[in-house]
Amino acid sequence: MENAINEEAKLKNYMKEHSINGELLRFDKPIFTVEATVEVTGFPISLITKSMIFKNSEGKTVVGMVPAAFRVSVSKLEAATNREGLQLVDFDEAYKRTGYPPGGMPCFGYDAILAIDPLVTEKEYIYTGGGSEYSILKMAVAEIIRITNPITGKRIRGNK
Repeated sequence: MENAINEEAKLKNYMKEHSINGELLRFDKPIFTVEATVEVTGFPISLITKSMIFKNSEGKTVVGMVPAAFRVSVSKLEAATNREGLQLVDFDEAYKRTGYPPGGMPCFGYDAILAIDPLVTEKEYIYTGGGSEYSILKMAVAEIIRITNPITGKRIRGNK
């Protein structure tokens, strides 16, 4: 859990240094999965997002952010980002590429191309990774768009 605190502090510092608005919420139980996040936080699944980490054929990090009830469609993410050969990375590589563990990974703070599904962008605010498996970040979608300049408007979600 000490690592979790360090990663949360890293995210808080990044947000402070870059004047990013958001509310970091910490829980006593891990919220590593979508099911655990809903159960522990009581937040509606419609406001929870997941960020899935891919690499393209040139080794660039590509992130797909979708509502938590869905997975990212590789073919739709390739079309939206105009990148071919996307491969989902494993837990260790996701951590190396972002500096955050899957399940707690924010959608910013590392070098990546970000694509956000339209179901996310139509919300006023969402809950996204808060730096560790014990935290979640409440952010206005407009703030995420302001700081990440993501690809939006193209469906990247697959089936539930």
